[in-house]
Amino acid sequence: MIDQTHTSLIQGGFRGVGLRLLAIVLSMGLGIVVAPAMAQPKAAQEFLVRLSGSGLIGGRPVQELATAWARQLKLASLRIDSGMDPDEYDVVAEGAEGTGRMTVQSRSHGTIAGLEPLMRGQADFWMASRLVREADLEAMRKRNMPNVPSLAQFQQPGVENVIGLTALTVVVHPRNPVPSLTFQQLRDIYAGKATSWAQVGGPSNLPIGVYSLDVTDSDTEAFCGTILGNPDTQKCVDAFPRLAAPRAGMSEEDLADFVAGNPAGVGFVAFSARRSARPLPLGNTCGTGVAPSLFKMKAEEYPLVQRLYLYTMPDRQLSPAAKDFLQFALGPIGQAAIGAAGLADQAPGVSGPDYADARLDTANNAMDGGRTRVRAPDVRTFENASAGADRLSLTFRFQAGTNLLDSRAEADVVRLVDLLRKPNNARASVTLIGFSSTVGDYNGNRQLARDRAEAIRDRLLAAGVQNVNAVGIGPGAAVACNLDPVTSPLNQRVEVWLRKAG
Repeated sequence: MIDQTHTSLIQGGFRGVGLRLLAIVLSMGLGIVVAPAMAQPKAAQEFLVRLSGSGLIGGRPVQELATAWARQLKLASLRIDSGMDPDEYDVVAEGAEGTGRMTVQSRSHGTIAGLEPLMRGQADFWMASRLVREADLEAMRKRNMPNVPSLAQFQQPGVENVIGLTALTVVVHPRNPVPSLTFQQLRDIYAGKATSWAQVGGPSNLPIGVYSLDVTDSDTEAFCGTILGNPDTQKCVDAFPRLAAPRAGMSEEDLADFVAGNPAGVGFVAFSARRSARPLPLGNTCGTGVAPSLFKMKAEEYPLVQRLYLYTMPDRQLSPAAKDFLQFALGPIGQAAIGAAGLADQAPGVSGPDYADARLDTANNAMDGGRTRVRAPDVRTFENASAGADRLSLTFRFQAGTNLLDSRAEADVVRLVDLLRKPNNARASVTLIGFSSTVGDYNGNRQLARDRAEAIRDRLLAAGVQNVNAVGIGPGAAVACNLDPVTSPLNQRVEVWLRKAG
């Protein structure tokens, strides 16, 4: 038997003597070997995330996100498993000696096809290259899908998440001198009504070489719906001129190269795929043209910006892995991965040195053909608010007719707070400038613009941010044409101007 002395030694941990020495002492005195206690192996963590929908998100952007997330999870061994279907793949990463495993599944059969797997619980996220529509939900009801959520439920912040931005650009040969094309001119070109460059402001009777992407491409859907006003993409493409270049299998980069090599060519591609082709400014009813740039994409001042979304299922709890993936994707490292994939990320950008002067030049203009006379005190308010400050790309937009932020703006509040908490901005001041369209009463528009700016100021003050001012301008210093129903909503916004301490 083990006497009381030995028992007390074991129970007391044999103070001052390690486990190995304790084993030796016991074995010498009693002929019994006591093995040192072994640490229990940690259970390997499993991370599974399933995405279905848009190929614009589910291609390189998801691969970049998954790779960056694996790096943060410290899972070094990474591979991409592709199946027979080119639109399906898994990004798999594993830690050393089975310490963890991550699988990110991408099933990118198109925005429309991605909703049903979400609703059936076969996907954690629906990748959508446009806003959810009532027609999407009605299609689910017609398939006898139970408990289809309402459109309002899908539009809630946290359910509707903007993952990044892209922009459709119209491209021509680098030496094509046409200054811009309006939506109507593009409609005429793609309807076969305008067949020479001379008909749309070009210098000669050179025939227009029309290029387009395949009907299944998300940019074709955007081009048809936004510019040509035809949401039926198949019918839209069927009406394109027969001289259009062959579309099957052509990538956006291929199309840009074809256009860049054809002095008569014109086509449409994502901004990131333009290569050496020249992106054209888009003219409008007000006679102005808006050229695409990364800053104008981030600020959503360019009229053909597309928000890209990750939707979750309303009232369904995300798994811990899916919740972590979403937070990562919306955070700074995830957004850097989105930028590396060729999309516009949502990290705050800063305007160029001439931006403020250019905006001041337009301050008297409501961009509605001179119908609205912007009042001089409002112009001076804008001049004083923007003097010596830089415009940030963060642009707050709202649910129609309210002070309630939309889903992207909610996330941008967090991004702005994080930016202003950085040490180099400790003494900086922020001015929030509210703007409106010209629809309705002038004074009412100005007050609504001010109310919206003050609503964001209150959010920043509640988060502990100091030196925040809010003003309302109303319809002055418009960034888009108020006569065009496509571009007019871009003027309803709150801008962020940052002034560094001198």
